[in-house]
Amino acid sequence: MATRTVKSSLPAGLLPVVIAFLLMTTPALYVTCYIVTADVNVRTCASVSCDYITTIPSGTDVFIYCIANGDDINGDSQWDYVGYSSDNTAVGYVSDFYVDCGGLCPGQSC
Repeated sequence: MATRTVKSSLPAGLLPVVIAFLLMTTPALYVTCYIVTADVNVRTCASVSCDYITTIPSGTDVFIYCIANGDDINGDSQWDYVGYSSDNTAVGYVSDFYVDCGGLCPGQSC
């Protein structure tokens, strides 16, 4: 199978901002959830080996934009791509184990 490389005409670093904007302006794509356990680390991808971005304090409301499979955390391999700042433009992955949505958080795949 042949592979193809696609180049973006966007300046470096702008693509994540554009994606966050598009996700943020489409309300049907996210649900509000609540982080219920201890403070949770936000990562650049769905793995504990991915770069650390920040920590979301326990009790913080987050928006879930999409879900991905990743590292298993206490029997839960679902990770949620969340917006967590006051305007939900700060984004990253957190383990679904730490997010209370009344079960696995709903969402479309990332």
